[in-house]
Amino acid sequence: MILWMLLLPFLAGLVGLFLPGLARGLGLLATLASGLIALVALFAPGVAFYAEWPLFEPAGVYYAVGLDGASAALALTTSLAVFLALLAVKEVPGRMLALGLLMTAGLLGIFASLDLVLFYFFYEATLIPSLLLLGVYGGANRVRALIKFALFTLAGSLLMLAAILAARYTGGAESFLLRDLLSARPEGAAATLAFLAFTLAFMVKTPLFPLHVWLPDFHAENHPSGFADVMGTLYKVGVYGFFRFAIPLFPAAFAAFKPYLLLLAAVTALGAAWIAYAQKDYKRLLAYGALSHMGVAALGLFSGTAIGAVGALFLLAASALYTGGLFLFAGWLFARFGTLELAPTHGLARHAPALAAFGLFLFLAMVGLPGLAGFPGELLSAPGAWQASPFFTLVAFAAVIAAAAYVLSAYQRLFHGPPGKAVADLSGGEWVYATLATLAVAFLGVYPKLLSGPIHEAAQAFVAAIGGGK
Repeated sequence: MILWMLLLPFLAGLVGLFLPGLARGLGLLATLASGLIALVALFAPGVAFYAEWPLFEPAGVYYAVGLDGASAALALTTSLAVFLALLAVKEVPGRMLALGLLMTAGLLGIFASLDLVLFYFFYEATLIPSLLLLGVYGGANRVRALIKFALFTLAGSLLMLAAILAARYTGGAESFLLRDLLSARPEGAAATLAFLAFTLAFMVKTPLFPLHVWLPDFHAENHPSGFADVMGTLYKVGVYGFFRFAIPLFPAAFAAFKPYLLLLAAVTALGAAWIAYAQKDYKRLLAYGALSHMGVAALGLFSGTAIGAVGALFLLAASALYTGGLFLFAGWLFARFGTLELAPTHGLARHAPALAAFGLFLFLAMVGLPGLAGFPGELLSAPGAWQASPFFTLVAFAAVIAAAAYVLSAYQRLFHGPPGKAVADLSGGEWVYATLATLAVAFLGVYPKLLSGPIHEAAQAFVAAIGGGK
């Protein structure tokens, strides 16, 4: 079943490259099917749809895939976010949609992989479509953003490759299968160096300060429709990499560096929130806002507790919906005004009240309003982080207050300034997206157990592997 979950968006993207007119329709069918497979796995006990066969047996490389509660939740929201994005965007090149589908297949592969080399393959496979999305369809300064993104990503990839080889050969594991690596975990200086290499690689893709500098330009220069930015919000696989591989494989090294990781997470959360407040470009504001959320998620995970891990992964899964929605909302604004400047001249609420109401709804979800999808992840991250460090928890959750400040400021400038030119309110296709996104974000806020329940089982296994707390 997981093979189909990966193949369907891949084949849809491949066909879409050659027949771009089919990309949207095939993509909708493929992501719907992938989402249904992930939904079935979400309610299955243990690891669902596990499959294993050798790819290169002499080297110990296997096609080993399966979905536990954490990976199923991320696969589900990834499929749903891309499905909704395909509904939302208008007048974008079909090949751009096809590249997004190829990237989706890679992301789903990342979440399903239970062999470290297979994980690395899918991790690298997402790089090519993301580079093409930015390099071919990006803005005027896309080359600068592309170079910065490529350099950070490639450096992280080389470090990860070294860490993968060290994880197996210094511990004497029989293969690159996760279960074999966990049964023969390396120790000593080699384990510390491998953990640091993994840490730097995953810090790039979380991202965490100071390896975050590629992110604002990446979002600011991506295609104004917001579709490529949705893919960017799904690309925060660093937290998942820490959860699935880096921390369980090297628990002693994690314990030694835990205070420093908590510090970096707290600095990322609060620093990005305050920088967001100063932004005059809407997409840059969202980029820093998303970065702040990843800092909070990382803080919960680095607590080494089950409840903190649940909060981190829930936040990672849910943010794909509301942060992705805000980037698509940016595309709607650009289509109407030709700019993403946060200028107090739009007066959007007077001309397009439904559009303004939907924007406010997504903003409130991003802030973490109770009853919406942004709240449970922040709420669950807090007690876990508090067990690890009350001080860093207070620092990071000051970011929540800062988020309210930059969101309210942006909302005031966008929606309630002096009336600008008259613009159209939500159209038919936009209404469909807005309705479905609203239902999804509200449902996860009202009934978070849909994701938090299955994630908790995986979080308990994570804590057992590292000897953490509740």
